Amino acid sequence: MRFVCLLLAVLLLAGCTPESTTAPESSGAELTEKALQQIKSLGTSPDDNYRIWYELFIYSFCDSDGDGIGDIRGVISKLDYLQELGANGIWFMPIHPSSTYHKYNVHDYYAIDPAYGTMEDFDALMAECQKRDIHVILDLVVNHTGSEHPWFKEAVSYLQSLPAGAEPKVEDCKYLDYYYFTKEKKSTNRIVNGTDWYYEGVFDYQMPDLNWGSDAVRSEVKAIMEFWLGKGVAGFRVDAAKEFYTGMTDPNIEVLNWLQTTALSIKPDCYMVAEVWEGFAQIAEYYKSDFSSIFNYAFGNSNGKIISVLRGAGQPGVVSTYATGLEKADKAYSANNPDYIDAPFLSNHDVGRIAGFVGRDENKIKLAGAMNLFMSGSAFIYYGEEIGMVGAGNDPSKRAPMYWNPERNNGTTNPPPECEIPASYPYGSLAEQTNSDSSIYNYYRQAVAIRQALPVISHGRTTAETALNIGCVSAQRKTWGEESCIILMNIDTASATVDLSGYADWKLVASLSANGEAVCMNGNELQLPAYGVAVLLPN
Repeated sequence: MRFVCLLLAVLLLAGCTPESTTAPESSGAELTEKALQQIKSLGTSPDDNYRIWYELFIYSFCDSDGDGIGDIRGVISKLDYLQELGANGIWFMPIHPSSTYHKYNVHDYYAIDPAYGTMEDFDALMAECQKRDIHVILDLVVNHTGSEHPWFKEAVSYLQSLPAGAEPKVEDCKYLDYYYFTKEKKSTNRIVNGTDWYYEGVFDYQMPDLNWGSDAVRSEVKAIMEFWLGKGVAGFRVDAAKEFYTGMTDPNIEVLNWLQTTALSIKPDCYMVAEVWEGFAQIAEYYKSDFSSIFNYAFGNSNGKIISVLRGAGQPGVVSTYATGLEKADKAYSANNPDYIDAPFLSNHDVGRIAGFVGRDENKIKLAGAMNLFMSGSAFIYYGEEIGMVGAGNDPSKRAPMYWNPERNNGTTNPPPECEIPASYPYGSLAEQTNSDSSIYNYYRQAVAIRQALPVISHGRTTAETALNIGCVSAQRKTWGEESCIILMNIDTASATVDLSGYADWKLVASLSANGEAVCMNGNELQLPAYGVAVLLPN
C-alpha cells in the first residue's frame, strides 16, 4: 500500500496518470495539494536530528509591531508557513543584545535583543514550536564577544586604570584571562584606547576574541549552553569554529570536541553544527572532533560541488562526478566520525543567494534545491531560498527582507542598513508563488515531502550507482539498514532516457519535474525531462 499511494502521488507530481501521460484537468494549487497530501499520508522521517533546518534572520523575516524590524512575535505568526513548507527545524542567527543589526557581537548571552522582543516572547515561541515538532537551534557566538560585553569592558577599564609601567594581574581582574591582551602590534590586534595594550580581534574591533585556553571561559560557555538548553532549544550552530585558534587546526578540533562533549553531558540528544568555512579535506579533518555536523562547504556556496556541476550541465564528464563526489565525501567524513550527520546547504547569510550562482535559471534553481534536500544528513534552507530570492554584494544585501507579497506589507520588514534590494524579484513573492504548481516554492514543498516520506534519503549512506551514472544522468544509491533507494538526476537541458532493464526489481516511486514535463516509465525505459529527478525503490 505504501508503494501504491506514493506512486499515485508521483504520477500527480509528474503530470502522469495511470491511463495517460496527459496532465489532469486541475488548477496548479489543487494539483500540488493533492500530491502533497498523498505523500504526507505515508508518514515522516524519524524524530531525530536528521531534519530540514530553516536558517532565519529575525531582523528581516517578519515584523509584528510595525517598527520595520522583524521580531519573535513575527516569527510565531509564520510558524504555520514553515510547517507547510515542511521545515521541522529553525536555526536562528544571533538573538542577543548587540550594537549591530546582525548581532554577531554579543553583549549579553542570557538576554533577548529588545528589538526582537522579550524573554517571554521567546518562551512563547518555544511553546509554539513544540506544538508543531519544530526544533530550534541558536547561534552560539563564542569565538568572540562584543566589545560592549561586561567581561571585556571590565578588563579594558582595569587596563586603562593601571599606572604607567604597572603590570596587570589576573588576580585583580579575572576578565584579563578571558581575552588575548598583549603589547604586540600585529594586523589582527586592536589598540586598547589610552594604553599601550592591544587585544586580538580577528574579525573586527567590536569583536574581541575569547581566550579558549582559559578554564574560566569554558565554564562561562558551559553555563550559557545550560541556560538555553534549559529553555528548550535543541542545540547550537557554532559560529567561526575554525577561528578559536586562527590558523591552528588541532587546537580548534580540541575546542569542538569539548563543545560537543559538554553539550551532550547537558542534553544527550543535543544537536551541534559547526561553521568550518573550508574545503573537502579540511572538513574531513575537522570531523575528528566527533562533532555532530559540520556545514558541507565542499558542496555548498558558489564554488561548491552542486553549483560547479550545474554550471557544467550537459557535460557528461562533469555530471558523473556528482555521485562519485557524494560517495567520496561520505567515506572521508565517516572515516573520521562514523556517527556524523552531514549538513548540506546551498547558501547562507554570508554568501550570495543561490539564484545568482546559477545565472537566475529557474530550472537550475529548482534542481539545486533537490540536490541539497536529497543529500544525506540535516539539510539547511536559507530563508527566501524556497522562492528564489536574489541577493549579493555587501552582507546586508544578502540578508534582505523576506518577500512575502508584492506590496511588501503585512509583516514585511525594512531592509537592514545599507541593504540593496531589487525593484522586483524575477520569480515573484511567496503570495504569487503559492498557487502556482510550477513555482519554485511548490517545487521545494514537493522535494521536502518526498525526503520526509522516504527517510532512507536523509539517513542513507551514499554510493555512486555506476551502471546508471552515465552521460548527463547522475545516479546515486542510498543505503540505510535494510532499506535502499536510487536517485537519478538529469543534469542537462535535453531530456534523457534511462535503460532500467537491469533493474527489473526496482520501481519509480517519486519524481520532480523542473519544467513541468512528465517523468514516466515506459516499460524498462525511464523518461527524464531536462533537470528531472526520479527516485527508485526495490519491490
